[in-house]
Amino acid sequence: MEAFGYEHSGGPDVFEVYEVPTPKLKETDILIETKAFGLNNFERSQRAGMFGETTKLRIPGRDVAGIVKETGSAVSNFKPGDRVVAHGHHSYAKFATSSEDNTVIIPEKISFEDAAAIVTPGITAYNALHYFGNVQPGQVVIVKGASGGVGSLASQLALNFGAHVIGIGSSKNESYVESLGVSEYVAYDKDNPEEIMQDKADLVINSAMNGASSAEDIAMVKPGGTIATVAHDESEVNNKGVQINHIEPTKEVADTDALKVIIDLMANKKLSIKVGYVLPFTLEGVRKGHTILDRRHDGRVIISKDV
Repeated sequence: MEAFGYEHSGGPDVFEVYEVPTPKLKETDILIETKAFGLNNFERSQRAGMFGETTKLRIPGRDVAGIVKETGSAVSNFKPGDRVVAHGHHSYAKFATSSEDNTVIIPEKISFEDAAAIVTPGITAYNALHYFGNVQPGQVVIVKGASGGVGSLASQLALNFGAHVIGIGSSKNESYVESLGVSEYVAYDKDNPEEIMQDKADLVINSAMNGASSAEDIAMVKPGGTIATVAHDESEVNNKGVQINHIEPTKEVADTDALKVIIDLMANKKLSIKVGYVLPFTLEGVRKGHTILDRRHDGRVIISKDV
């Protein structure tokens, strides 16, 4: 089968087209014919060698939407022909694999591109709220980076869970965040969120680039509140009794828990994701997608067979 990968670390041009065997299924596996896949910053960092040099062929990718081609003997909830989205494996290829605990059905009204766009940011946002943030109805939730992939989904999920959401971001993104249903917004390039939001939040979700300003998070949360953050600043010290949880991959929450909620909300037009780029399922498309990842960009980057 056709796959996009690389054998050494570097820039976007390390990607090449390879002919590799179609995966052989274990009894719990699902084989998905890829229709669209999403690109993530983890894959950009991996390609660039930030987690160590690549010395053998790597076919990356987790976020995939497509058609079930085949299932293992122990799979009971899916059949060939089903439209699915998954937090799978090796999605930069004609066929990807997944399992029942990371795959859900896509309703006909949701495109493959939109489904592929929500996988990693959706799971991250859901876990940030439920597992790391323990959000409760009626709470005040401040979301930093509210216009980004994780932040925009966290904002919408929190609203649907019955929280009052305050978004923080740049002034250029205010109208977009408000279009998601967030009624209160602080533009950090116009005002000082730390001063305006002092002791305001029960929960702060920090999904801003690199987890910007942990001290600001502590200032904005109420005494005894919770911060769920992508930052990993071990020097964080506070005298407010604040619980600080670092958002990271966890097996404590099944991927399907997040994906089912998000897909259902999306199908009912209660949640959306901004797709910035839909590129062709070609080597040029993959290289261009990673070139976009290497710079600041607006919206998710998707590779699709329908382009």
